[in-house]
Amino acid sequence: MSSTNLPDPTTLARLITNVTKMMCNITFFAAEPLEPNAALFWRIAKLPIKGKRPINVALSSDRPGCTALGAALFSCAPDAVDPSMIDDSLCELLNMAAGQIKTALALDQTLGLPRIMDGKALTEAAAQAMREGVVLRSREAVNLMIWVSEGPE
Repeated sequence: MSSTNLPDPTTLARLITNVTKMMCNITFFAAEPLEPNAALFWRIAKLPIKGKRPINVALSSDRPGCTALGAALFSCAPDAVDPSMIDDSLCELLNMAAGQIKTALALDQTLGLPRIMDGKALTEAAAQAMREGVVLRSREAVNLMIWVSEGPE
């Protein structure tokens, strides 16, 4: 992992889990940085924290993970989850995670708007962020991954 001034991965996992456990019974742990894997990047939500110290936060999952997250956040059966619910649930969880990171870093910066991408839109910059940034994985069968990196988008 490259040298960053981000909180250590275990601290980030705990901060994000404080919110996600209560909202949708999902917990996170620190994972090793990895190369992009198409299975985990069926859908990606990315959000910049813009300002003097730019931070990028992204959330990705495979199709079953996105469906499980949507079902958990909307309190419905997985077969009732439609594509807009998937996008909304990814953006909602990403907003919660980015808010926790912003607070932990005491940043007086603005959260950007989440942007939905599919795995085909994964840029080299995002791939580098996953290799060098902080990577968190969900413990449950939902199969979510959050990655945090410093620097411009």
